[in-house]
Amino acid sequence: MIHIFIGTKAQYVKTAPVIQELDRRRINYNLIDSGQHADISKNYREYFRIRQPECFLSATKEDITTVGALILWFTKILVKIVFRPGDIFNTIFQRQRGICLIHGDTPTTLLSALAAKRAGIKVAHLESGLRSYNIFHPFPEELIRIVTMHLSDYLFAPSQWAYDNLDKMKVAGRKYLVSGNTNIDALAYAQSLDVPLCDELNINEPFAVVSIHRAETILKRKRLNKIIDLVRLISQNHKVFFCLHPPTKKQLKKYRLDLPLKAMPGVIVRDLLPYPQFIQAIKKSRFIVTDGGSVQEESYYLNVPCLLMRNRTERMEGVRENVCISEFRDDKINHFLQNIDQFRVSTYRKTHQSPSSEIVDILTEKTPPD
Repeated sequence: MIHIFIGTKAQYVKTAPVIQELDRRRINYNLIDSGQHADISKNYREYFRIRQPECFLSATKEDITTVGALILWFTKILVKIVFRPGDIFNTIFQRQRGICLIHGDTPTTLLSALAAKRAGIKVAHLESGLRSYNIFHPFPEELIRIVTMHLSDYLFAPSQWAYDNLDKMKVAGRKYLVSGNTNIDALAYAQSLDVPLCDELNINEPFAVVSIHRAETILKRKRLNKIIDLVRLISQNHKVFFCLHPPTKKQLKKYRLDLPLKAMPGVIVRDLLPYPQFIQAIKKSRFIVTDGGSVQEESYYLNVPCLLMRNRTERMEGVRENVCISEFRDDKINHFLQNIDQFRVSTYRKTHQSPSSEIVDILTEKTPPD
């Protein structure tokens, strides 16, 4: 049996193409949702036409948006994994051996790897080999990646650089180099859908998309203030479309920055767009401001200039090409804003290869038919 254990927005985007490929081949699988992004995940299943999971680990229907709630949720599931492995095998994995496919570097990633190993099931890790080589940037994602890669039996590296990182780490699992990241397939799927552009962006003037959500950005008042100041600066020359993640919305309100943001002339603030519309917004934008790794990759594939509001990144897509890593330094931010078109230099070339199809080929080779 192929078990698929996911639970965040990014995990749904990057695992959905693999699930779609399994559906196309009529290969059975067991879908497990951790509940980390319970509300958003429901929408993403709809976008990608993914069936309901066989198992939900959390009874709540809301996203986990605070550090306290995340720690409580993580601890409850971890206790069950440690002390009730029989229940994990019976209820989550339906008493079936095989491979558990996991993704990325989130708390769900670590829980899914631990649950599978505790139940005696092999682990296959999507997006393996990504490293920032700094435990604190980003934290705890870099640490989760390291632990997960050492726990995994099969590791799918999306690039030669990532594959070489796995060699340096001397991981025990079997390494596979695939033709790219699975969000290449997700991006192609989103662009194939006939969906209207968001009404607010049906304009003929240049605009920037802002998408900020990482804990190290939004939990610090100083950093979030810097984002607001940056939006104010950008709005002097461009329309700004600020896409609000639920945790960002809470922190803006907590620091009383929500009303000043909404009051800025030329700034459009709204909740998260559906994934296909968000991709359309990126394509039409003049540039993007983000702290998200997935958006960094999407900007590279779509050749859109990207100001990355981070100190380090674990992804090489677009670095020194269309992506400027700001390090929150004014000189780097100003250089990007004054030379935007110089960052439209992505070397990505679309091919007919499908990373998701390659991954399913390997998974089916490793798991006998049900």
